[in-house]
Amino acid sequence: MESTTFKRSKTTDFFYKLCYVVYFCGLPNFWLEELKLPKRFVRIYDKFTTFNNTLICFLVVFELASFFTQKNLTEKQKSNLILYGISHPMLCCFRLMLSRLQGKVKLVMYNLTVRLKAVHNDPEVERQMLRTTNMYMFALVFSCLMSMVMYAAEAGWEVVRYDVTFTTIVTAYPDVEDRSDLANVVRALCFVTWWIFLTRICSVYSLVIALTTCLSHQYKNLQSYFVSLDDIFEREDFSQAEKEEQYEKGFKVGIKLHSDTLRCTQQTQTVCRGVFSGQIVFNICLLVVLMAQMANSERTLVNLFAAVFTASAVLISTGFYMWNAGDVTVEASHLSTAMYFSGWHNCRGQSSVRLRKLIVITMSQAQRPVVLKGLGYIDLSYQSYITIVKSSYSVFSVLF
Repeated sequence: MESTTFKRSKTTDFFYKLCYVVYFCGLPNFWLEELKLPKRFVRIYDKFTTFNNTLICFLVVFELASFFTQKNLTEKQKSNLILYGISHPMLCCFRLMLSRLQGKVKLVMYNLTVRLKAVHNDPEVERQMLRTTNMYMFALVFSCLMSMVMYAAEAGWEVVRYDVTFTTIVTAYPDVEDRSDLANVVRALCFVTWWIFLTRICSVYSLVIALTTCLSHQYKNLQSYFVSLDDIFEREDFSQAEKEEQYEKGFKVGIKLHSDTLRCTQQTQTVCRGVFSGQIVFNICLLVVLMAQMANSERTLVNLFAAVFTASAVLISTGFYMWNAGDVTVEASHLSTAMYFSGWHNCRGQSSVRLRKLIVITMSQAQRPVVLKGLGYIDLSYQSYITIVKSSYSVFSVLF
């Protein structure tokens, strides 16, 4: 955003810190202003980030090429090859899509953290939003880290038990049986690049989760605003006519806030559409592959933990997307009730007649469902999440 002056709050402080972390994890700066970093450091780090992103792209291409070069794979390695060959290109695209929409992400963040909070920012709603976002992000990052750790532990266990090479991800080179020094260096480089890739994945997920959580709580904040209008009629320093005038002005401000929130919802849909759609496809494909992997691979404790933590990471990431989107729908549906309890019944005479007409029209608008979608037509909701998880098992049953 061009303007760098805005009212600070716990929400803006949280998103600044999030953008700070996300920037160091390899994504662009999505904050409303420049981060408080030396310009020379930013120039050097941007080049370093570009280098790492290039390495990640090479890693993904290297993995896809292994479908044609690797012939001596075990059943477990073949399963991992399919797993990573499907997931890594999708996850890489998530980062590219958000980076390409940097300006629009900044606009959504400005609207959610500054513009829509300028008139009314309920401290309790803000506290709930921050607590929920932190809880979701911690659960997501923990599950992703444990998935990576368990796959590394699995590869280490294979080295100890069968005296094979330390192979976490299968690439075009080296061959899984190649024990040369160069092969070991390439494996180590791919392993480090894989962890760098994880930081990008967690950053994308954290950013989208934070935006959708903030959006759902904005509807809560809007409910709080309309309910607070009833307090105008409890003031003793205003006459009845002044109370009605203040109420009418406040209600019209609420209508404007509602309109801006709906517009912000559409902007969020535009920014997150690609990630939402890709996550649905990603969830179905990965769960099918993981179930096939568990059915066909050796049933050891390490293998089980690796599959369970990976499945948990997939389910949690998809769940947080769809649950937050479902919260947006639910909280938006409660808005008309908050409007009804805003205090219009305290008005008298012609003011009452005029305001009742305005409130009926506004409530009818608020009763229209607010739904975020994936793949253009799938409603993101609690029920859709269950359906997608069930469909993954159905596909597995049909194929295997």
